[in-house]
Amino acid sequence: MTDCQTQFTFDFLPRKHVVADFSGGAITSDAGLLPLRELDQRLGWTARIAQVLRDRRQQGKVEHDILTLLRQRLFGLIAGYEDANDHTRLRHDPILQAVAGKDTLASQPTLSRFENAVTARQVARLNRLLVEQFLQRHKGKRPQQLILDIDPTDDPCHGHQQLALFNGFYDQYMYLPALVFERTSGMLLGVRLQAGNVHPAHRAVQLLKPIIRRLRKAWPKVKILIRGDAGFADPKLYRFCEGNDLEYLLGLPATSPLKEQTDWAVTWLKDRFGRELKPLRWDGGFEHQAGTWDHPRRVLYKVEVNTEGTNRRLVVTNCQGTPRELWPVYEDRGTAETFIDELKNGLAMDRLSCARFVGNAFRLLLAAFAYNLLRTYRQMLAGTEMENASIQTIRSRLIKIGARVVPTARRIWVHLCSAFPLREVLVRAWQAIRALPAAFT
Repeated sequence: MTDCQTQFTFDFLPRKHVVADFSGGAITSDAGLLPLRELDQRLGWTARIAQVLRDRRQQGKVEHDILTLLRQRLFGLIAGYEDANDHTRLRHDPILQAVAGKDTLASQPTLSRFENAVTARQVARLNRLLVEQFLQRHKGKRPQQLILDIDPTDDPCHGHQQLALFNGFYDQYMYLPALVFERTSGMLLGVRLQAGNVHPAHRAVQLLKPIIRRLRKAWPKVKILIRGDAGFADPKLYRFCEGNDLEYLLGLPATSPLKEQTDWAVTWLKDRFGRELKPLRWDGGFEHQAGTWDHPRRVLYKVEVNTEGTNRRLVVTNCQGTPRELWPVYEDRGTAETFIDELKNGLAMDRLSCARFVGNAFRLLLAAFAYNLLRTYRQMLAGTEMENASIQTIRSRLIKIGARVVPTARRIWVHLCSAFPLREVLVRAWQAIRALPAAFT
C-alpha cells in the first residue's frame, strides 16, 4: 500500500508557489447543515424516527446510540455522502459531529450494522411517519383538494442484493420502488421497495390504504385525487378508489378494443394533417367495460398528429368534467418525474447496496426522510432567490459552505467563509426556522 499524497504544489503564479496540504485542522465544507439540524430540532423528526428503531444491542457495550447513528447517516446523506464508506474520514468532520450530537462518530462497519439491524416491522412503522410529516407541516391549513401521484421508478442493482431480479421492460436486474407524492408540496407520503420483476401496480392498494386512512382522519371532507400512469391500470385500484370516495385519473394501455373505439379519430386527424400541415389534437371520451371490470367505466382518449407522428393516450376516470378539462389535470402528473429526479440525483435514492432486502428498504426510507426535510427547508427559503431551487442547488449553494470550527469551553464557534455570497438567504432561512414552534417528542 502506498502512502496518500499529503501535499500539492502549484506553479501558476509568477513569483510564488501555491502549496496545499491536509493539515488545516477543524475545517468543514458543510457548515450549511446547521440550519437543517435546527429545523429538525424544531420538527422533532429524527427523534421520532429513532423511537421506532428499538436498540437490540447490549447497552453496556454501546458507544453510539440509535439517534446519533441516525443523524450521522441522515445528515451525511443530505450533504451528498450516500455511502457508509464515506464516513471513514467524514466521522471526523466537526460539523457532522455537531449535528449528530457526539464528538466521536461511528465508523463504516458500525453504520452498516445499524442499517442491517432494522426489521421489516420497523420499516412498516417508519413508512407511516412520512404522512405524519406532511400533516405536521400543514397543521391548521385544511387544503381544498389533495392530489396524490403514485409512480414506480427503476433502481438498477449491481451486486447480489436480495430480490434484485430481472425486469424485461427495463432490461436489467433491479428493484422497482413505488412512491407516493403529494402534488402541491412535493412531499413523500409513502414508499415501498419492491422486487425488480413485479408489476408496477403490485400491492398499490396496500401502499395507499394507510395513507388515505390517515388523511381522512385529519381532513374528513377533503377531496382526494389519485393519479398514475398505465402501469396502474388495475381493477383492484379502481375498486379501492370507488369504495373510499376517491377520484382517480389512471392511464390505460391501448388494447385492441380501445384502439377500435378510437381508430376513427386517428384516421380523421391524419387526413386533416395531410391537408393542413399543422399539429392537430382531439380529446374525447366514452363508456367502456373491459373483461376484468365489474361494471362500465369512463375512458378518456387523446389523439395527436404532428410532424413527429401519431400519439394516442387513454385514461380511465371517475372524475366529473369534460375531456378537455381533465386531460391537463392528468398530464400534470409528469411533475412527479421531477420529484423522482431529485430523489435519485439529489439524494442517491437508488444507491441501495445492502445485501439484505430489508436493509435496502430502510435505506430507501432514509432517502425519503432526507427528501422531506429538504423540501421543508425549501419552504423556509420563501421570498428569496432560492425559493424554487432544486435539492441539488440547495446543497451546492446553501449546504456546501466552507467554515473553520473552533470549540471553546462553552461554545462551538463556526466561522463561515467571509466570501459566502448567499449570507442574506441563509439568515432569512435561519430566522424562519427559529420562528417555528418547538415539537414535543
